[in-house]
Amino acid sequence: MNNSSWLKILFLFIASFALQVSVASWISIFGATPDFVIIFVVATAIKRGPAAGCFWGFLAGFSQDIYAPVEWLGANAISMTVIGFLVGQVEEKLLTLNKPAKVAVLGFAFFVCDMIYYGVTGLSQDIITNLFLTQTLPEFIYTVFIGGIIFYLDHGGDKKKHA
Repeated sequence: MNNSSWLKILFLFIASFALQVSVASWISIFGATPDFVIIFVVATAIKRGPAAGCFWGFLAGFSQDIYAPVEWLGANAISMTVIGFLVGQVEEKLLTLNKPAKVAVLGFAFFVCDMIYYGVTGLSQDIITNLFLTQTLPEFIYTVFIGGIIFYLDHGGDKKKHA
C-alpha cells in the first residue's frame, strides 16, 4: 500500500473519531448514537483484509479505551481487533460482499463487538441484558442505518486492496 492510501485511512480514522466524539451526540435519537468507529473498522476490514482490520481495529479500540474506565482498559481493543479480523476474513476467504451484505456484516459485527466487550468487562447477565435492550439495540439500528448510507455512497469501495 502506498503512502497516499495510508494517509487516506489515517484521515478516515481521525474523522471517525471526530464524528464519534462531536457529531454523534448532536444527532442522538432518544440517547442512541451511531457508532462511527465500528463503521470505520468494518469498512477498512472489508476493503483491506484481515491484517488491516486487526491493525486499525486495535488502534480504534485502544483509542476508545483511553476514554473508558481504567478497570476496563483493553476491552475495546480486544473487541475491535477481533471484529477487524473476522470481517476481513469473511471478505477475503469466503465471499465478495455486495452493499446489502456489507450492511448485514456491519450489523452482525456491531452485535458481536458489544457482546465481546460486555464479556471482557465482566458485567453480570442482568446488566448485560439491560444494556442490550436499552443501548445495544437502539445503537445497532442507528449504526446500521448510517453505515448503510456510507456504504451506498462509497462508489470506489469495490476494489480490494491489502495492507
